[in-house]
Amino acid sequence: MELRTLRNFAAVARAGNVTRAAAALHVSQPALSMQLRELEEEMGGPLLVRRPRGVEPTERGALLLRRADDLLALAERTRDEVRSDGGQGLTGTLAIGAGETVAFEPVARAIGELRAANPGLRIDITSGNGEDIGARIRDGTLDLALFVGPGRYKGYDYIAMPHSISWGLLVRRDSPLASRRTIRPKDLDGIPILMTRQMMVGEFLSGWLGLDCGELDVVCTYNLAYNAAVMVAAGIGSAVCIDGLVPSAYADRVAFRPFAPAVASDAYLAWRKGVPLSRAAAALVARVREATDAHPATRR
Repeated sequence: MELRTLRNFAAVARAGNVTRAAAALHVSQPALSMQLRELEEEMGGPLLVRRPRGVEPTERGALLLRRADDLLALAERTRDEVRSDGGQGLTGTLAIGAGETVAFEPVARAIGELRAANPGLRIDITSGNGEDIGARIRDGTLDLALFVGPGRYKGYDYIAMPHSISWGLLVRRDSPLASRRTIRPKDLDGIPILMTRQMMVGEFLSGWLGLDCGELDVVCTYNLAYNAAVMVAAGIGSAVCIDGLVPSAYADRVAFRPFAPAVASDAYLAWRKGVPLSRAAAALVARVREATDAHPATRR
């Protein structure tokens, strides 16, 4: 399976038309069709369904398209790293995954410093929860990942960030819970809950609740906070989340109330253990480490 063939398949799948894709790729239609047939033989079945007005991916083809995007991005980043002259500046793309959190601020400042000194360097940021980001850093499509605990340290080297992130409940401002300064375990009894989909949050909160999180009335799960805030504002329920994520557009409709006793998570910038960092990633790690060493931990 050649990268050129994968790239051409992706172009056809997105164009929905072999003729248009061939023109955009500057190859003949018969040659492109032959590549597609050979790729289908290699993949063990049809990748595209021929329709009167064009083509669309089969289920097998849709899977290959998703994997092709990752492989092509990784190939491009590898090429850029190898081409880098190793002396006069950083080039290529530095790919970073991050949860939505104030703990990203030191990373953002370090990126700004790195870009100022290396204008040829491009940064690619992927937002997501711990499961999403963890999968991408393990398959090599991300260089670095900013995680918010519960801890996922196994298999990673990391820098602890100078933030401790508070957990609590996002509620509508007209909810009786909004009048409280803190949320206690008994306050969750019998109310509809929106729960973050992170793999370990249930176990993480069970100790605080003194019960199995399965006993909560979880009406919705989510992975990023913006839509959760929209759901809270719409009256769907109250969302278990970390502090600092209320979108400004909803600040007058929802409010964050911390848990009591307090529940907090650490944050850390991580990369795969035993895998050499690219020059750009190593440079960013060095800047973040210098910044975090100079500042004591803070609570948020």
